[in-house]
Amino acid sequence: MGLRQRLLYLQAESVSVRSQIIAMALHEPVPDSVTQIEPTGINFPYASVHEAVIDGWRVVSFPSPKESAITDDDLTILGYEFILEKLEQFDD
Repeated sequence: MGLRQRLLYLQAESVSVRSQIIAMALHEPVPDSVTQIEPTGINFPYASVHEAVIDGWRVVSFPSPKESAITDDDLTILGYEFILEKLEQFDD
């Protein structure tokens, strides 16, 4: 068993870790894995970044201050991007 890094990209409505998630992408550390990208309207495993942190994910990247200057009209697709990691055991 090897310890590997899982990556979770969460797009939120604001820079707050408690704001609503509007999109996500999960990247698994295994060969031939397919990135799961979930658009708006899907039931996400977490309603906010805070919920993911409670479940053991660690935030490794917060939205940049430059993103904070974007208007709500510009956020209809992207949102504010948080990148999280979780180290888990995988069969080698």
